Amino acid sequence: MRIKAHIVHMIWIDGTYDMVAEQEVMKYGRPSGCDFGPVVPVKYAEAFGATGLMIRTADEIAPVLQKAFDTPGPVIVGVHVDYGDNLSFSRWSIPTASISIGSLEENPVLLQRVK
Repeated sequence: MRIKAHIVHMIWIDGTYDMVAEQEVMKYGRPSGCDFGPVVPVKYAEAFGATGLMIRTADEIAPVLQKAFDTPGPVIVGVHVDYGDNLSFSRWSIPTASISIGSLEENPVLLQRVK
C-alpha cells in the first residue's frame, strides 16, 4: 500500500482458514482456531487505502478482474467460496489421510464436515 504497487490479489472468502481446518481434521480429528467470523477482507483492504472489489456471480468474473487490472494501485478482489467437497476429494487424493484419520464412520467430526 505504501508504494502504491499495481498489484491485484484475489481473496477466497469463506469466514475461516478452511483449508487449514480440513488438514487439522484429517490429522487431529478436529479443527482449532480457524474461524474468523464475519470479517470482510475487501472492506479491510479499503480501510488501508486499497481498492476493494467483489465477485458475486460467475458472470462478474471477467468484468471485475478487468476493472481490477485497469485500476492503479493495489486491488483486492474478494470471491465467496464453498469448500464443502474438499474433504471428500482429499480422501482419495491424499494417501496419508486415510492412515491418520481412519474411515469416515470412525470419525464423527470428519463425517460432519464432509456432509
